[in-house]
Amino acid sequence: MQHIGKSKVTKLNAKAGVVYPLIRLPKTYANEIGNVAEIFETQQDNRRALLVTFNDGAAPSEVIQPDSKVIQPEGLNSVDSRLLELESEISGLKSLLLEIKLQRVQKAKKERPSRDLKPESEPRQGTSQAKLAPARSARSL
Repeated sequence: MQHIGKSKVTKLNAKAGVVYPLIRLPKTYANEIGNVAEIFETQQDNRRALLVTFNDGAAPSEVIQPDSKVIQPEGLNSVDSRLLELESEISGLKSLLLEIKLQRVQKAKKERPSRDLKPESEPRQGTSQAKLAPARSARSL
């Protein structure tokens, strides 16, 4: 086994509540970018060691993911529970939109005149010109 370099383990915050350990390889391994690396834990000189192997561009049958407790924050592990939560929020938004639409329709009905009124066939009493003329002459005196 040959020593190729030294790298500090840093952290990568992919999203809130999820932290991945990150080890950088030397620049000479840039051609491995995009390839799948298999990582094994072993012992070397009574110390814990990680062995990294590359598939040389061959498509792997399965990429091993870290423990689920590392990937997802607590409470978001179940896809079904997340879907149920989204469905309930969509339902709430839908009912709110329908309520707003109903309020607008009711307000519009109150503001416009009713179209059920039929036009009168005869003029109203007291509005003819003959009846208005004597009232005007009495006021002018």
